[in-house]
Amino acid sequence: MRTKILSLEQMQRTLGLGAAPGPEGRQAREKAARLLHTAIRQELTPRQQECVQLYFFQRLTMEEIGRQLGIGKATVCRHLQKSKRRLGQVLSYAGPARGR
Repeated sequence: MRTKILSLEQMQRTLGLGAAPGPEGRQAREKAARLLHTAIRQELTPRQQECVQLYFFQRLTMEEIGRQLGIGKATVCRHLQKSKRRLGQVLSYAGPARGR
């Protein structure tokens, strides 16, 4: 069985990053960001963490990441795909609990 890979936008919606403005929305976004960072730290390999950090948070291209880490673009792509798949699985379990 294949696991669906979530897009970044889908992850943001799952985590409530599109929450309404104001104090309640800010709290929801902060909670979602903490959850995402915890999942990245606890569920991904060190190399996957590097790729996710550089690609999603520092906005580097896959080619730039590959050069920086000394790996090929295809390897970077594979790390990102596996990372998104794993985070999607972890966050799907957290989805119903995020309102608590």
